[in-house]
Amino acid sequence: MNGIPPIKAELIAALDRQRATSSAYSVDLPADLIVYVDSGWTVKDIFVHLSALESDMITALHCAIDGKSFEVNLRGQASVKDLYELRRREVAGSRWEEILDDWSRIRDQLRGIVIAFPADKLDLVFSTPFFQDYNLLGAIRACGAHERVHINDIRAAVGQQG
Repeated sequence: MNGIPPIKAELIAALDRQRATSSAYSVDLPADLIVYVDSGWTVKDIFVHLSALESDMITALHCAIDGKSFEVNLRGQASVKDLYELRRREVAGSRWEEILDDWSRIRDQLRGIVIAFPADKLDLVFSTPFFQDYNLLGAIRACGAHERVHINDIRAAVGQQG
């Protein structure tokens, strides 16, 4: 990652490490394995959620670059949680491979916006529905931590099944 400022290179490397860990563990699991009994969310649902979350992060970062506040379009839903549930239902019929491709494509976009993020705005504070008042470093770290939580929950569900 020559030519990329060290802080951005660190963020990209952290994103790449987390994604490699998540991919190595999860992609061969059954997509319909129930992870959260209370909601019925499956492995596939979690990956849809992670993609939606990163997509919102990308939009928020673009808004931060442009000096605009990020406003999530609830699309008629009562809350952000309901919006994420709507998004999950909208792609419920998608094939597992399509979900994984989307997950990879969105991560590539996130990597790109981290690289393109202006150096003079690295300390700019912004928010998304799940990450409130973070700068770029904090937001990307929170994104990775959120993914780790879900991957650990998947591991726990696999342990309960096996």
